[in-house]
Amino acid sequence: MEASRGASTKRTQIVAASLRLYRTLGVGGTTLKDVSEASAVPLGNLYYYFKTRDELVLAVLNECERELQALLQQFAPLAPAAWLSAYFEWLLSGSQAAACFGCPFGALALELRALSDPAAERAAGIVESYFEAVSAQVQALKLSTAIADDLFIAVQGAYAVARVKNDADLFRASVQRLRDRTMQLVGAIDIG
Repeated sequence: MEASRGASTKRTQIVAASLRLYRTLGVGGTTLKDVSEASAVPLGNLYYYFKTRDELVLAVLNECERELQALLQQFAPLAPAAWLSAYFEWLLSGSQAAACFGCPFGALALELRALSDPAAERAAGIVESYFEAVSAQVQALKLSTAIADDLFIAVQGAYAVARVKNDADLFRASVQRLRDRTMQLVGAIDIG
């Protein structure tokens, strides 16, 4: 029992370190040596936990999905307007990371697609789940699908431009404007 718990802990360390590295250096810029050093697991031992790089990438994507599901669970009890408000606050709380690394889900998916990585479809599925969650809340407020699409695309664009410019203030200002416009639309629906 103790040995399996230790293996699970090491595996978790490797996945967590890999996720941090993939988000900072990119998948293509991260070597197994980097993962070994960041996780404090000897390079030769990595293969005990992950037979291939593809296995490691899939484990990292599973962790990304777990992060997304945890976030959505946190928002789940909220009514749609409060859900969107909490979502915008979450975006704003991560503005520094947004400027450095982009979207915690979309940036990895985009890179995997660019690398023609076999895991690109899995990563795209996580982004699709993220998109559907935001869209469902917007539509629950009787706003159009087009508004839901535009909101999600605008957030992703803010992530991309903030990352290119490494400008957290730009991301923050953009998200604040999106929040204000969205909540004005929500208020107009509530009044009407």
